[in-house]
Amino acid sequence: MWGALIIEIILTFVFVIVVLGVTSTDKMATVSGIVIGLTLAFVHILGIPLTDTSVNPARSIAPAIFVGGEVLSQLWLFIVGR
Repeated sequence: MWGALIIEIILTFVFVIVVLGVTSTDKMATVSGIVIGLTLAFVHILGIPLTDTSVNPARSIAPAIFVGGEVLSQLWLFIVGR
């Protein structure tokens, strides 16, 4: 569980740094969308096999509520990791 939390925090850090980096100047405006999109894809490619990653907590909350059980008990990991 702690390993999954660390992975979620690291992947979130990478994604946020990229978003802040490409949106901080007007020079990057033409490529910011593709860079952010590719980074999001990269985060998912790395994270899905490890933790079934969730970059968006709302995306984790809705399925967890419907499935319930163990999934709902592990929801905190994706909220804290984001």
